[in-house]
Amino acid sequence: MRTLYLERLRVQASVGILEHELRSRQQLLVSIAAELPDAPSLPAADDVAHVLDYRLLRSIALEEVGLGHVNMLETLAGRIAQRVLGLQGVRRVRVRVDKPNIFPDCDGVGIEVAQDLASR
Repeated sequence: MRTLYLERLRVQASVGILEHELRSRQQLLVSIAAELPDAPSLPAADDVAHVLDYRLLRSIALEEVGLGHVNMLETLAGRIAQRVLGLQGVRRVRVRVDKPNIFPDCDGVGIEVAQDLASR
């Protein structure tokens, strides 16, 4: 089994329901874990053609953020999860989206969604 990670990708997104969130973009941190249970721990060759390229996870997250305003972090995380789950070999995905520094007394708020092929 192999799990591919993208940790805390910093993006500027149009997300939220509050007046100031509707007027300007804000920083989000996007993390993705894609589980490939049938992938061997050692690829058949030391070549990117034999693995899921982590650049694809980054690209999916950036594309979804770039599609336009979403009201809820849950919507964005769910859309990213569905796309990653459609990649060859991925059987389970976890996506976490954080809004850092929203409240002065915590590091941030966020959502994590998990989806597997059986729940699709």
